[in-house]
Amino acid sequence: MLAVTKALGETTMSEQQHASARGDRDNGAAAVPTAAPAMPYARQRSPRRSTSRRRTFWLVLIVVPPAVVTIVALTLAGAVESGQTGAVPFGSFPPTGTHTTGPAPSIHSSVSVRAAKVRIYKVSPPNAGLMLPTVDRRGDIWFGEMATNQLARLDARTGTITSWTPPNGEGGIMGTMVDAGGNVWFAEQNANYIGRFDPARQTFGIYSLGSGKDHRVGLEDLQFDASGQLWFTETVAGRIGRLNPASGAIQTWVVPASAPGTASYPFGLAITHDGQVWFGTYSGGVVGHLDLTSGRVLLYHLANSAEQIYSLATDDRGRRIWYTELQFGKLGMIDTTTGKVTELPVPTALGNPEDLHSIAVANGDIWFTSSGANALVRYSPDDGAFTFFRLPVPGSIPFGLALGSANTLWFTAGGNPVNYIGELTISS
Repeated sequence: MLAVTKALGETTMSEQQHASARGDRDNGAAAVPTAAPAMPYARQRSPRRSTSRRRTFWLVLIVVPPAVVTIVALTLAGAVESGQTGAVPFGSFPPTGTHTTGPAPSIHSSVSVRAAKVRIYKVSPPNAGLMLPTVDRRGDIWFGEMATNQLARLDARTGTITSWTPPNGEGGIMGTMVDAGGNVWFAEQNANYIGRFDPARQTFGIYSLGSGKDHRVGLEDLQFDASGQLWFTETVAGRIGRLNPASGAIQTWVVPASAPGTASYPFGLAITHDGQVWFGTYSGGVVGHLDLTSGRVLLYHLANSAEQIYSLATDDRGRRIWYTELQFGKLGMIDTTTGKVTELPVPTALGNPEDLHSIAVANGDIWFTSSGANALVRYSPDDGAFTFFRLPVPGSIPFGLALGSANTLWFTAGGNPVNYIGELTISS
């Protein structure tokens, strides 16, 4: 295995011992479909488009001119609420007219814009393709470099970035998570496996979900539950999965389509403190809940069936699931006790706020990335206030988001001409 360390613009290489392990798969569910839908596997950022709302999975980098910033106060009208009548049990479809949308309340909200005070750690090469980050107990930031096929670590104390090449990787590292023992887990969507990296031993382990291009399942998000089980989404295969790290056993559940004749593309995940499994889909405009007791999947329909849900996060109590709506620039929330869905249009203080990606909850506030606004955005549920933290690099295309220690937010950015890791200290 080749470890590559990058610091202060210089690159040095040292040979280290390479060892790989392979996990056995014990899947009690039905087999993964052999033919995947006609869609690329590498989920990457897409540019904003004024005339076409069709999203692709390939990386296109654009420079967004900085917008003129004004601090405004406004009334947000048009928040959409829908009740549990839109829920659909496993294997069935909503009849016409089942989805109901309640009255559109006026959400009185303040909106402000600030210059984000960000510490930037540049990553080379400039087109590395930085994906979803995670933070370990030492405060190191781990992330995938999709374009270079690397698993990388940023030491925030020194600014040093070290990267490793996963075995049989195909440039598809997406979600990353760190377990209680310090092992780094990642989804290799193109090579069709979940990987485990032991930083102490410098070894990789592989948990395969099938071989061959015709069997790719489209691995995306990873989340641990309170018992240490690793949950994941198979976007192309239309499944939610669970991996037992101790035994290597994998179990999957089929996600039903939102309507007849359509495919289900489960994408982001959120696991509550009491083990509830929630997910969003990249098609059909639905939020889903997997009931582990019955094995049923319930789908909650949004107001627009063309919406794409990207990332989800649970609040501190696990009662509310917050999520980003990629297509039309809305922040969504579902109450896990009532099933009520609320969708909040994100203000246009910095232009079109669409392309909302990662989301995180910190100190009761909701944080998310907006490449359309070139900002990190904070929403305060208590008073309905939106605060835009405009990034200092134009066209940053902020993407992944992770909570660190000491009120720190870490994010990945993949704009032109630079890829970087950003560090933002949360303040009032």
